[in-house]
Amino acid sequence: MNYVGIDLHKEQSWFYVMSENGQKIDSRSISNSIEKLKEYFETIPKPFTMAVESTYNWYFLIDMAEKYAEKVYLANPYELKAFAKRNKKTDKIDARLIADVLRKGYLPSVSIPDKETRSIKEILKYRMGLVQDRSRNIYRVKSILDKLGENSYGDFTTYKRLKEISVTHLPVFYQEAISGYIERIECLNKRLFATGKFIREEVLKDEDIKNLITMPGLDYFSAALIKSEIFDINRFKSFNQLCSYAGLAPRVYQSANKLIHGSLNVNRRKNLQWILIEVVYHFIRAIPGKTKKYELIAKRKCPNTGKVALARDMLKIIYHILKEKREFYPDKSENYSIRNATIPAFARV
Repeated sequence: MNYVGIDLHKEQSWFYVMSENGQKIDSRSISNSIEKLKEYFETIPKPFTMAVESTYNWYFLIDMAEKYAEKVYLANPYELKAFAKRNKKTDKIDARLIADVLRKGYLPSVSIPDKETRSIKEILKYRMGLVQDRSRNIYRVKSILDKLGENSYGDFTTYKRLKEISVTHLPVFYQEAISGYIERIECLNKRLFATGKFIREEVLKDEDIKNLITMPGLDYFSAALIKSEIFDINRFKSFNQLCSYAGLAPRVYQSANKLIHGSLNVNRRKNLQWILIEVVYHFIRAIPGKTKKYELIAKRKCPNTGKVALARDMLKIIYHILKEKREFYPDKSENYSIRNATIPAFARV
């Protein structure tokens, strides 16, 4: 078996091919042209396994390599740094390191989502980007109005409030800037509505997402984001593994008789952690038992600690919903009220 390590960049990729006993077979830089990559994959002695670092543009290379390699791995860049501490760093050295760690069986890898999951993640990122762009323009409008002593209160995401903004009495430069921002916000509102409608129609074809939206606090967007970040619940043998993956498990420092629980782990799925913390208040308000638990933790420690603790409870329910392929049902000991199970404002179409 031969081993291939790839240091992937935007225009060029460095390939390092190594034999089973660690001898160099080939090392070169290849253009990321589809045709040239295919030609080079044909020349690599078979059979071989391949690993590439998880950069922003790995999709096309992984899909292509799966047609040639016995097995393809996606290296975890966060953990791979532990093997790369040296005073020299080049593309060739990085590629050789990946190939060598793969050969020795120590490669820290991450799971590769299927094409459908990847496409869902991209449309969800697109929608989140639209919301961020709209928020930036709203802040800019409010900033100008505040500087001029004008009324900047209210919900600037609504068509009615935007029409209430009067600019005719302002200097022409301010009129031009504010009118341009308002036009952008209205355009983004239309795109958000159309994109939200499209996402809802598509993701509700998934049975897991249908089951997840029966849970208080989750709607089509948050459920789709959670499912796409987890993508295969069977990867996790226990809830504790999923909790750590989501970034809701605290760091633990233990030495001799000392045991310290620190902050949350930074090596986590950022979007998964964000959405769980974002919707947890709706989950808390819908179930009186969870409300009491949150109030006790918030009083004894702090509100943020309570949010994280209840987000773990929420994730545990999600874990069982996905594992057991079922809808949400509340604990009989807790009085669940559907009236309090409101949908987060940021997720509404």
